[in-house]
Amino acid sequence: MPQSKSPSVVTIRLGSGMRWLLFLPALLAILGATFAVRWYVGNTVAEYSPDVTNGGIEMARLAVRWAPGDPLTHWRLGTLEEKIFSADNIAAAVRQYQEAVAISPNDYRYWMELGRALEAAGDGASGEKALRRAIDLAPAYSHPRWSLGNLLLREGKTEEAFDQLGRAAESDSQMRPQVFDLAMRVWDGDIEQIAKVTRASPAGRLQFAIYLVGAHRFDEAMRMWAAVSPADRRAQAALTEDLKQSLVQAKQFRAALNVMREIQADANLPPAEQIWNGGFESPLAQTTADIFGWVVNSRQLAQITLDSHGHTGQGSLRIIFRAPSSLDKIHVSQTMAVEPGTQYRLEYYVRTEGLVTASTPVLTIVDALDGNVLATSKPLPSGTNDWQKVTVDFTTKPTHDGMTVGFSRARCSDTDICPIFGSVWYDDFNLQRSGAAGSPRKDAGRIKR
Repeated sequence: MPQSKSPSVVTIRLGSGMRWLLFLPALLAILGATFAVRWYVGNTVAEYSPDVTNGGIEMARLAVRWAPGDPLTHWRLGTLEEKIFSADNIAAAVRQYQEAVAISPNDYRYWMELGRALEAAGDGASGEKALRRAIDLAPAYSHPRWSLGNLLLREGKTEEAFDQLGRAAESDSQMRPQVFDLAMRVWDGDIEQIAKVTRASPAGRLQFAIYLVGAHRFDEAMRMWAAVSPADRRAQAALTEDLKQSLVQAKQFRAALNVMREIQADANLPPAEQIWNGGFESPLAQTTADIFGWVVNSRQLAQITLDSHGHTGQGSLRIIFRAPSSLDKIHVSQTMAVEPGTQYRLEYYVRTEGLVTASTPVLTIVDALDGNVLATSKPLPSGTNDWQKVTVDFTTKPTHDGMTVGFSRARCSDTDICPIFGSVWYDDFNLQRSGAAGSPRKDAGRIKR
């Protein structure tokens, strides 16, 4: 080919040896691609290798051969080796974790696994050093401190162990119940010592109170709650609400009422041993989330409303019955906090109009904890009757502090057909201790909110 005479074209003559330089970039690209593929394949094999029983160890070893510079492959092989409980396999796991740490010295996860494996291999001192290195790398993370705390606890370093466990729980509140479980066993239920060694902050103390409610240690739970300042309790509104709910679920009504007074300071909650809105002069919601208010579910067969006329005041509860077949449950009730093992008298007034049925309504008082009936009123007279006073005497159970007032009907006969028609009014509910000084006043039922 003739050489170009154009000044814009430059012809470069390369010797045969220089021509190989043209292949160097391609060769480097091929080597890089091979390395990347081996790394990717090794990483993938390590991540998705099966468990030990399905040949996982051999697959993990293959991953290490394909990607020896990937810490994940060494970590995966170490975890599988560790699952075979023998001295040789534990030692092999330690070597793999050491490889992972050498390749990635700033990843706290590999140091944490190495620390646990070293302890399992019998080298607690080296395991402790590895776990402390993991904490240095991730001081705000909970799992390294949790692992170190458990190691220290097994070594008998109790207070230092709970210092780490408490710090772990501060980072992850879901760990607190486990910390409390350990502390309860180690410190033999010493509540103050447990609160101290677990680094219980105000939030931690409230969580401890919730834990104690779950353990049915109610008095200690309330003492722990009282140990938190009112300002801190208000700052931890969600935990205080959780404490209230746990007390309600445990059916600790007096304690729940005390906590509710702080949460709902403007709700005008009733004192213990009193019926809220017993004179029905305040609005009556169809449903209420307040466990100490009237719970009402008006239905077509038993329509429950407020009447503007009452026995002595401006309101009463009216139930209109229109049940042509049967009606067993009347959906209106209220739960109260009371003193355990105490004699009470419940007084109220009732009148009827055109009440026609073979089984008139009765008032029932049941234990709010176990649902057993404590007392039942006499059935109402049928027909039309003016206001009359009804009294029901009962005694609460020795360790139960809640009662529920409700209404029901006895079965008419063996048949399911038991119609009821007419209207009934209730008013002026008043609960008082039987013959006790300082009983609630007669107008206590007229609490408004």
